[in-house]
Amino acid sequence: MNPTAIDMNPPATTDQGTDYWAVIRTMAIQAGSALIRGTITAWRYLCTVLTLARLGLLWKAFCAATGLAIQRTHTDKYGTRLHTTVHAVPRLDRYRVNAHGWTMRVRLRPGQHLGQYTEAAIPLRYTARVQAVKAIELPEQPGFLELRILRRDPLVRVTERPREIEPGRLAVGATETGDPMILDFTEHPHYQLIGATGSGKSMLLSCVQAAIAPTDGVLVFWDLKFGIEAEAWRARYTEVAVTQREVLTSCGRVLALAEQRAAILRRLGVRNVAEADAAGVHLRRVYVLVDEVAELAHDHQTEKIADQLLRELLRIVQLVRAMGIHVILCGQRFGSDLGKNITSIRAQVSGRICLQVNDPQTAEMVLGGLASEDQKRALTLVRPGMAIVQDGQQWHYARCSYLTTVEIRALAAAHADKRIGWDELAADDQLAAAIHNRQESSR
Repeated sequence: MNPTAIDMNPPATTDQGTDYWAVIRTMAIQAGSALIRGTITAWRYLCTVLTLARLGLLWKAFCAATGLAIQRTHTDKYGTRLHTTVHAVPRLDRYRVNAHGWTMRVRLRPGQHLGQYTEAAIPLRYTARVQAVKAIELPEQPGFLELRILRRDPLVRVTERPREIEPGRLAVGATETGDPMILDFTEHPHYQLIGATGSGKSMLLSCVQAAIAPTDGVLVFWDLKFGIEAEAWRARYTEVAVTQREVLTSCGRVLALAEQRAAILRRLGVRNVAEADAAGVHLRRVYVLVDEVAELAHDHQTEKIADQLLRELLRIVQLVRAMGIHVILCGQRFGSDLGKNITSIRAQVSGRICLQVNDPQTAEMVLGGLASEDQKRALTLVRPGMAIVQDGQQWHYARCSYLTTVEIRALAAAHADKRIGWDELAADDQLAAAIHNRQESSR
């Protein structure tokens, strides 16, 4: 566990005050850990640079062998010896190196296209002796491609720790390039996390909560799997709903909060909570986590409220995005067979992460903007927590961090003071707006 996230061994105290030797020991341990991490990172950068230099020496021969360059054979002036020359070698530039690999831009020769470099990706992988190679188009730069080369796989053991990068942007794991796996609620107000049993949905959801826990964000959990998943984080939740009736009541609270915040935003003359924050009125972000969304759509024998629940959920995802209220829907499948409003709900949820699924239809529903070949990759994800994350028309592999139950309970206990009730939250919003109004009127 990251020693900076939770200090499991706080400095000892004596009757005279702080034990400074304990403080020194703690600082020494942290400095040693930072030195080790820095040394490993520097070594990986060095290995990446050497691998890149080796590929630079082999690039001309590689292009000749794969048909990316023109190769001509001729004899010398005596006609006794054959010579081979290589012409029109694609030029490389704009290198960006990180600890796990690098990217470089390729200037295409006339007549070349993406398909040729996609076919050459596997030979290039073995020529460069790297983990993976991917060729992608650059829409803003016709005539150029980008090669993304991964020297080592950062998804084997994810060292990235869940954290908030900035308000509304959460790092919950790592991508195949070694960059943080980010859930950006400023770009996508709501998210779908879809995957089969055992694919790692629960761990990804725990990473989301671990990133939110140290902040003043509000956590609301709708756990229709008998409340089991919610138990470890219960100390940090504002509300936990474990039945359909409780979820319906929670929907009413969420909509009431959204209505109150809409009135505050109107008085401020702003359009969303980010603009309100810039104006000096801080409204806590609210994250509504839904585990197993299919249970919302199934009528139980004792209650017939599934249609009403879906209508309320549709209202929420349609209306609350500007009010700093975000919905994260988890499930094994999110198809129209769950109810007539499911398609409308799915259309409102633009953030989509697809873990391993069991059928191509589910992959198509989650990753509809990608080619069918890319969608089928979701059927072959073998590592728990590994996912395909869509970025416009492109995609990349990602994997969430791993947290033990002990770490989760420690995080929930350490940040239990951040918990706030619904009434306190409403009063907090009104107080922030009132303070701002007094400040404005006194100017």
